[in-house]
Amino acid sequence: MNNPSPEKLKAAIQALSQVRAVEGPPGDNGQRSVWHMSPQGAELLSLVDLEGRVQRQELTLLDDHYVWTSGEGLKTGRLENEGGAKAPTAAAIVHTDSQLMPVRLVRGAVALATYDGEDRYILHIKRVLALAREGLEMRDSSLGVASEPAPEPVVEPPTTATPLPTIVPVPPEAPESSKFEGLMMIAVLLVGLVAGIALLVWLT
Repeated sequence: MNNPSPEKLKAAIQALSQVRAVEGPPGDNGQRSVWHMSPQGAELLSLVDLEGRVQRQELTLLDDHYVWTSGEGLKTGRLENEGGAKAPTAAAIVHTDSQLMPVRLVRGAVALATYDGEDRYILHIKRVLALAREGLEMRDSSLGVASEPAPEPVVEPPTTATPLPTIVPVPPEAPESSKFEGLMMIAVLLVGLVAGIALLVWLT
């Protein structure tokens, strides 16, 4: 099943949400397994530490396979059943993709987006695939937008300087008070001159 329909993927997720999880005892490293398995081709295996934090998850969704670890992030892959399509999942071989396969990632994220339950383990893998899909879309959008070249700087043509006219300094005009004082001095000199002439005529 190379390209399963959205209806089959949605049905597998709905069936997975209806099964009761099986919890195993803590192992030597303190981690315990929580296993969800549905007859519709969906299986979720979660490894949880002593504090209840998810450390690893493996999701099988029909032929698609997803592995998430807290240290390495998300990887995609596909299942190949050695015994045919009806062989149990344990007999399947997982082929891990060399890098995240966008088709598988989007397919799984869209299928899990239909889940609206409260199972914390299904919600965890749902969030993981949603974030990975969001990061993929952001990367594609950034690569798809061509960077515009920086605009060339506008160089204004040099303007011809217009020579300023030669300014001839003009002596400032004498204030009105200075003019009045000059006239008074001339009048005094004329009066003195007339008085001197009259005195000279009288003496002769």
